[in-house]
Amino acid sequence: MIRLIASDLDGTIIDSHNHCDARIPREIERLRGQGAKFAVCSGRPIDSVIPLLKGWGLADAADYIIGSNGGEVLEVSSGKYQKAYLLEAELIHEIIDLYEPLHLIPTLYDGMSLYVSRKSEGTETVAERIGVSTKVGDIKALTTEPQLKLMFVVPSGQMSEVEQFAKDHPDSRYNGFKTAADLFELTHPMLAKDVGIQIVASMMHITTEEIMAFGDTTNDLEMLRAVRYGVAMENGTDDAKAAAWKTAPSVDEAGFAVFLRSHVTDTLDVI
Repeated sequence: MIRLIASDLDGTIIDSHNHCDARIPREIERLRGQGAKFAVCSGRPIDSVIPLLKGWGLADAADYIIGSNGGEVLEVSSGKYQKAYLLEAELIHEIIDLYEPLHLIPTLYDGMSLYVSRKSEGTETVAERIGVSTKVGDIKALTTEPQLKLMFVVPSGQMSEVEQFAKDHPDSRYNGFKTAADLFELTHPMLAKDVGIQIVASMMHITTEEIMAFGDTTNDLEMLRAVRYGVAMENGTDDAKAAAWKTAPSVDEAGFAVFLRSHVTDTLDVI
């Protein structure tokens, strides 16, 4: 029986036009009406996810919000909040220096603004997509406290180079991975979306055998592997599909809703 349904946002339930198909909140409501809970699981900070949910018709759909790639969890009904696994400020400074030869744009995101070392077409595209404005500043100078993550805005066509650079410069103190075609993120090595999933499971007193999770790309891998029913989107990356139990139709076809309708019954059994 499914007790929790968790889903990534962009590329999973939010389509390529930044739209959430009306079938998705209806399907969530069907299963919540039978007793399941729904968790949003995003790379964005929770503070920035909350206002976006309203515009997508999901304002009343989420029982839990997992933000910052699993680094923070909010139980909506109670307001209970937990945070885990931060990067120290000094380490962020070191990472920025290491990646400097690639001429990427380091950024910090506090949920309200995207702080960038310089503006570009790429930074404005990212800011528009996540619904905030950009502010220019010295990212190293701004980083005086531990952070959940560091992000780099990556110019078009350069992501493969960045991923190879990360492979060539491994460091046990952090992990680096692509979260979008134009974003590369670095986080604590213990931090991934499965951390947030485990926190929610603990709050609900359930096991991962009772969880179905949906994702589409590399930063969803641990979440998809951690649960009994990990579902990748047809539009997703090959590594996400390889990690998944099954594949759902494309996000542009409301694949999340289509999959739930055909695979989860009104009694929350999986077929």
